[in-house]
This record gives sequence, C-alpha cells and structure tokens, in this order.
Amino acid sequence: MAFSINFNAVTETEMGYLIHENKHWPLALTIAQEKLTFEQHLASLEGWNTWFEKNEPFHVIRFYVDKASLEQASGVGKATLEWMSKGADTKFRTLVKSMMIVVPPDQYPRMKKMDVTAVFGIPGGIFPSIEDALDWLDCSLEIMDISDLKKDWKEAVKQTLEIS
Repeated sequence: MAFSINFNAVTETEMGYLIHENKHWPLALTIAQEKLTFEQHLASLEGWNTWFEKNEPFHVIRFYVDKASLEQASGVGKATLEWMSKGADTKFRTLVKSMMIVVPPDQYPRMKKMDVTAVFGIPGGIFPSIEDALDWLDCSLEIMDISDLKKDWKEAVKQTLEIS
C-alpha cells in the first residue's frame, strides 16, 4: 500500500515508519508500518502533544498497516504510562472526541475484544478496515455531532491513505 507524502510528521528508520497527519483537522491520522523503535514511540507521543497544544477537540484514526506495526518495543508501556501521568490522560479524555484503531484484517480476530472506551475513556473501537472505521464514525450513536469534520472527510481520508 502506498501513502501520500503530505504529512506533517514522519518518523522513519530501517525498522518501520510512523506518520502523524492532521490535514483533515479536526480528524487526525496516525499510520504505522513495520515494528517501531522506542524512539519512534517517543516521537509519537510528541505528535500527540502537538495535537493537544491546539487545545481543540478532535477525532483520531490510528491505522496499523501490518502485524509488525502492532508490536511494541521494550519500554513503550512504561514510557506511555509516564506520559499519561504527566497530564496527557486528562488532555486525552478532554480533547479526543473518538479514536478508531484500524488493524490488518488478519489481526482483527485477536484484537477485536480490546475496548477503546474502557482503556482510554473515550468513544471508539477496533476495526478491520478503514471503511468500517469511517462508517462507525459517521453512524456512531456515541458521537452525537461530527459536523466539525469537512464535508468530504471520508473520501479525503481514503485519498490520503490511497485506498480505492
């Protein structure tokens, strides 16, 4: 799968890459491919901090391209808990209106029982395709108002991901 190059933050190494994209704001995207390093994870947390600094509510779609992108480097959990305890947890629950996590279809059976709302305290879910995630956001009873999204947001996201 190919990706557009209009991203505001790209972290890339031989191991994998992670993109933070906000051109569809207030809908933000993260795209991960291959296993990320600990340093890339820290860069990801800084990407979230940048979004939080806007101090505006937003939705996020986290897109994992392959099984390896779901793997975590050593120390990631501890670093994330520390980041959350320093105020990110409050910003997360205050500013993130919803979070959709898209996983590869072959990984969905093992991931589908994860509960975004229980873990993060916000509406969301785990989805086997971008289409399922976009449809959930469009139809979710948990998200009463998505009028802040641009009129063509579904197609714009698909175009960003270059999904036909």
